Parts: sequence; C-alpha cells; structure tokens
Amino acid sequence: MKVIGISVMMPAAENIRGTSALPYHLLAGRDKSIEVILYSYNLNRLSKEQIDSIAKELNIKICLLPVPWWYNFFLRFLLPFRILLNYPIGNYISLSFSQLDTIINDNPDAIWIYGEELSRVSRQLKDFRRIHTLPDCESLYYYRMLGKRFAIRNRVRFWRSAFMYPKYLNMEKQFDTSSNIHYHLVGKEDVNFLEEICPGIQAHFLRHPHYQVAKPAKVISFNSPKIKVLFAGQYNLYMQQDADMLIDCLIKSKDLSELKEHYVYTFLGKGWDNHVERLNNAGYETHHIKFAPDYIEEICKHDIQVTPICIGTGTKGKVLDAIANGLLVIGSWYALENIAVEHNISCLQYNEVSDIIGMLKDIYTSSSHYEEIAENGRQTILNLHNNFSIAKQLFSLF
Repeated sequence: MKVIGISVMMPAAENIRGTSALPYHLLAGRDKSIEVILYSYNLNRLSKEQIDSIAKELNIKICLLPVPWWYNFFLRFLLPFRILLNYPIGNYISLSFSQLDTIINDNPDAIWIYGEELSRVSRQLKDFRRIHTLPDCESLYYYRMLGKRFAIRNRVRFWRSAFMYPKYLNMEKQFDTSSNIHYHLVGKEDVNFLEEICPGIQAHFLRHPHYQVAKPAKVISFNSPKIKVLFAGQYNLYMQQDADMLIDCLIKSKDLSELKEHYVYTFLGKGWDNHVERLNNAGYETHHIKFAPDYIEEICKHDIQVTPICIGTGTKGKVLDAIANGLLVIGSWYALENIAVEHNISCLQYNEVSDIIGMLKDIYTSSSHYEEIAENGRQTILNLHNNFSIAKQLFSLF
C-alpha cells in the first residue's frame, strides 16, 4: 500500500516544538510493506540534517511544503487581528494547484493527514480514502480551560480561551463526515466531545504509542539511601495549580521529618526555581536539572514520578515515558487520562493534592508492594501502548 502523509509537524522521536512524536512512533511501527511519502510544512523547524536522519530511520521519503507567505506575515504583523477570524489561523492553509497535482500524480492508495487544522487540505483530497489524525480535540481543551477557576482568575488566559474556543468549535463542526474519512484521536473524551459537535463523524480512540525505553531496562528498586522522586516537565499552566499546592503540603506536613528522611526530590525542566528554594529552605534534599541531554537516561535514575497536571486533553507523553521505564507514577486524573493503567494496580492516582503525602508515607513503609505496582505499570504500557499494534490498528482504518 502506498500512503501519502501530509503533516503540519515534521516527525521526531521526542516532541520538538510541537506534537512531533506521535507520527514518528506510528510510522516506526507500521508494516514495512506500507510505502510512505510524507509532505510536511515542518512548523517545528527541524534542520535539513535532522530531516534526512528521520527519513532514513523511518524509511520514508520526505518532501517539504513551503509555509504560505501570508501565514508567516499574519503571525508576525497581524496577530492581534486573529480575533476577527472565524477559524484558527492554521485552518486557512490549503494546497496549491501544483502541490495538489503532484500528490495526485503520486497515485497513492490512501492519504494520512496529521494536524487538526489541515481539514481544508483533507477536503481537497476527498476522492481518496483518508485518515485524519488530530490528535486532540482542541475545542475540548478550551472548554475545560474555561471551567477552571485558576484560568478565569488570569484575565489574559481567560480571554484567550474565550476567543479560541468558538474558532475551534466552528472548525470542528465543518469536518468532513463522508464515509471514506476516519478521524484518529488519542483521547476517549476527545472522541466523545467531537461526536457531539459533529454528529455522523467516524472518530476513533487509539492509545498513544509515544514512549522510549532504556536499554538495558531499569531495575525497579526503592532501596537506595533515599527514594528518588522526580517532577518532569516545565513548570507551566498545566502543572501550576497542583504543583503549588503540593509544595505547600510538603512544607506544612506533620510528617515533615519522615518525608525529609526518606526522600530526595529532583525537578527536571525550567521554571521550578522557586519550588526548589522553598523545599531546600524547609530542609528537604532537593535538586534542579533544567535540561537533560538524554531525557530517558535521566528519568531512569529516579524511582517515582509525580505528575501534578491540572488541565489538558489527550495523552501525556512524559507520563508514558516514566511508566514504560519502570517509574512509579503518582498523577492526577488529567495526567493518567487515556493511559491503560489502574490506580493501586499499575499507578497511583490522587483525587486531592493532599493525598500525595499519604501515598509517599505508604511507599517508604511498603516499598516492595509499590515496586510491584511500578512493574505492573511498565508491562501494561509495553503491551497495550505498543507502537506496532497501534500502527496496525491505525492503518487498518484505510
């Protein structure tokens, strides 16, 4: 089978300036009898050397699509005027006549489109069998954001969400619902929300295969002098509320001496300076790594990953990386959403941030039990988020 891919992002093993990892792992897991020619706008700005390397790794042909001049001009000079648009700016991108002719003359069996905003491109190729990987329902993200008190308290964030929500809603209502197009998402609630917006749409939830595994595999053992707890990812909107609350809980805990005695805390990513300082001042052993050249190698040095995500959609790649490499993940519902794990069996899910303190107390008193949970999580991800099986599910939709 010959497939033409059209993507906003250039695939990459890890997310680079955008959601580039999902198409990479799907292409890596595909049946090698599937020939792929990828046309990409390369909005994540990978270098020619990186692109050539990826094409070789994935055994695909990559062709660059020029970003329309008006797109860059608008983003550079007219960005405030996007509030006047009915749709997100990227949704106005379409193929030129010559680009369309080139793709049609490639004589593909099917078209795979990556990036929700390329729905106009999809309609230009309506005579072909198509899969459109979104991978998230963006209107759901803004809908959730508008329901959060911390978002409403920030005036800029609130108005941005208020303006962007109807734009994505308008776009998604216009999605093609023909019988020869299937929509692929990595969130169950994303699928449900999209089906409400656009009745008749053929939308499918497939698990996210984005993770990398260290070789040799990490030995799961919580018996070093102190159990190593990791916070991975930038301190940003997604973690702000729950992370701030957790630091307060750690500092004010009545079990402060035990938590200091049994744990060392590491923050991997930018923006955590204040949290590190506060914990150090409270007597905790705390470290801050702003950047790790080898992300997987670094996370494998730790035992537990705490992921206090308080907003978002889809699947969180850093959570998959942690569980697949044998870390015990403590996370919110948002952090663990769409991942094939269960509380107290293959992960720990908190309902209130204060629950994490009790979990940490239990872990150091019953470490072997929680090592078993971490191993269950690892095996679950390796089996149910396997990129070969998920790629097979995806391409079978054609």
